[in-house]
Amino acid sequence: MRDARIRYVRQAVNIGAMRNWNFVANEARGKYFKWSSASDYCAQDMLTRCFVAMEADPDIVLCYGQTCLVDQETGKLTMYAGNIEIMEERPHQRFSKLRGSLKLNNAYGGLIRTKALRRTMLNRLYPGGDIILMAELALMGRFMLLPQTLLYRRMGRETSSNELSAADLAVFLDPRKTHNTNFLHLSTHLGYLGAALRAPINPVEKLKTLGLVLRYAVWDRQNLLAELRGAPTK
Repeated sequence: MRDARIRYVRQAVNIGAMRNWNFVANEARGKYFKWSSASDYCAQDMLTRCFVAMEADPDIVLCYGQTCLVDQETGKLTMYAGNIEIMEERPHQRFSKLRGSLKLNNAYGGLIRTKALRRTMLNRLYPGGDIILMAELALMGRFMLLPQTLLYRRMGRETSSNELSAADLAVFLDPRKTHNTNFLHLSTHLGYLGAALRAPINPVEKLKTLGLVLRYAVWDRQNLLAELRGAPTK
């Protein structure tokens, strides 16, 4: 029996992870959206729990639960302790918390308001481009972290991009190699700058956010200067 709500699309060629993720986001028709990776799985009630929480609070743009890491080789389960909740009232505070605290981007597998997602530039094509997307969303609203374990994320070279070398990661994200990863630090800071400039927030909050962007760039100035000189960076 066919279900009209399900659409299957297969790309003719490998367009890379970032373009695939952006493609399905642009194809979404519902009020809420969730990315799903083939190697990860969720609790059966994940969507229900996140949906109920977001329906109760329109200021929440993303909702997710605790994460359990699954070893690709052994199947060993390890609870991840680094997930963050971003419920601060002011946009620049949420931006600052995300930039300073987000490590493993498990929030990416949460439930997202499609309307908010459509106001972003989605994933950039370079490593860390998903974090800039998260920053855009945080400027628009709050991230709620539920106490239940809702995401089971497999970790290993074949299932997690975190395990890839820098060269392999760049190809995985963008096999067409349209972005020069020799200037990754510069691209990242410019990405945050663009996110702050485009954010639908009041002028005071925008200035505060731009100040944070500048501060992070100053802190990272050694890597930025090294990239411009063509020297290795951290």
